[in-house]
Amino acid sequence: MTHLFQQTFNPRTVGLFIATIFVLTASSCKKEYCNCGGGDDNESYWEYFIAHAGGAINGINYTNCLEALDLSYSKGCKLFELDLITTTDNRFVAAHHWEYYKTITDYPGTIDNTPLSEEEFLSFKIHGKYTPMNMDAINLWFQNHPDAILVTDKTNDPEKIYNDFLFRDRVIMELFSWEAIDKAIMLGVKPLITESLFFDTPNIEQIFEEKNIEYFGMGRYRMLGNENLLRRLKEKGMKNYVWGLESKINGHPPEQYVWNYEMNFCYGMYANDLDLLTSLLNEQ
Repeated sequence: MTHLFQQTFNPRTVGLFIATIFVLTASSCKKEYCNCGGGDDNESYWEYFIAHAGGAINGINYTNCLEALDLSYSKGCKLFELDLITTTDNRFVAAHHWEYYKTITDYPGTIDNTPLSEEEFLSFKIHGKYTPMNMDAINLWFQNHPDAILVTDKTNDPEKIYNDFLFRDRVIMELFSWEAIDKAIMLGVKPLITESLFFDTPNIEQIFEEKNIEYFGMGRYRMLGNENLLRRLKEKGMKNYVWGLESKINGHPPEQYVWNYEMNFCYGMYANDLDLLTSLLNEQ
């Protein structure tokens, strides 16, 4: 018995055991801290990334183009944000706003925010080579990618989305008024509460629970000073997606910085560069 006791508590064995426990604990803490969900049975890393305006293509953001959707999907993305604005003939098209669209195409007229017709919109290439998308093209793309989910921006008209987008169970709408949010809920369209409503509405936590709201979003700088509220909402299952990741943060790629240091206060991010998602999926 004494011999067995000495073998069991050999200093070298004990040292190896403690080191192993330390490594496993550190690994577990790191996973909990950064909210990595890829190891869970019912979650995958793609849930934390929304391809912002379709995602970046060749280092260019905000294209809302067909090729950007294809590239982001190839990297493992399943959530795709598109900016939807209306033409003069009341058709949805994907563009950040009209002045910006005219700036990044060969539009020959006045560069202002005056809408174009759907036909005019489709007649130009984005940055000379990328394909603009009207709602017909958007519906076709999501039909061909049945695991993809559309996240809308710019429009505050859930009824038009309900009528024009064919896959009502695969859309999340960022909305900008409580009237539009209530309309979306009535139609069965999932709303995402924008930051202005979130911060300007008293008792927002109670309202989220009463209306059974799951999604909200904000610029990442708005998390500062609101960490306790955001952590509490996250613990209740409410999902905050942050945007504003266009430039490096403290010298780091913005998506990587948010992933490493700020996932305690948000659920995910509007990502331009989806390479981080690719690397995370490859690690599974």
